[in-house]
Amino acid sequence: MNEVGAGNGPGGRTLPEQWKRIVARLLDGIILGLINLVVVGVVVSGDTGGFDGVGSDLSAGKVFLIGLISLAIGFVWDPVVTKAKGGTPMKLVFKMHVVRADTGDPVEWSHAIIRWGVLAIWGIIPVLTILVPLVMVVVSLVFIFTKPLRQAVWDQVAKTVVVDVS
Repeated sequence: MNEVGAGNGPGGRTLPEQWKRIVARLLDGIILGLINLVVVGVVVSGDTGGFDGVGSDLSAGKVFLIGLISLAIGFVWDPVVTKAKGGTPMKLVFKMHVVRADTGDPVEWSHAIIRWGVLAIWGIIPVLTILVPLVMVVVSLVFIFTKPLRQAVWDQVAKTVVVDVS
């Protein structure tokens, strides 16, 4: 394992300031939320039985379909783009990459999928859909301000680090 100094990531790469990670994650979430909102609107509006707004009943099949579509969109947005380009779209805008914590090399599929899955998996468990990810995000905020490599929970599980692009 490469030696890591204060503010330095694997391979001597610079770690981004915490605010960049927070803003990038927030913007990724907002954009994904808007994309999902549009998709949900299209799926729901195609219901021949009509949709009378918030509080209306949707069939279990529609709810399941919406969940699957949301997972698919999130999968393309996060692990696919992270593996192909080095980070989520907003990480790339802020000139950050996700790399392997041990070597500083680009992530493999396993790293990208595990990193995404740590939060995404809870979407299939109704009661825990919001609670567990919320707790993980709060803990991750603490970690990126207190851990030497500034790794969020998902980084630690996937053995990844976010670094600035040189």
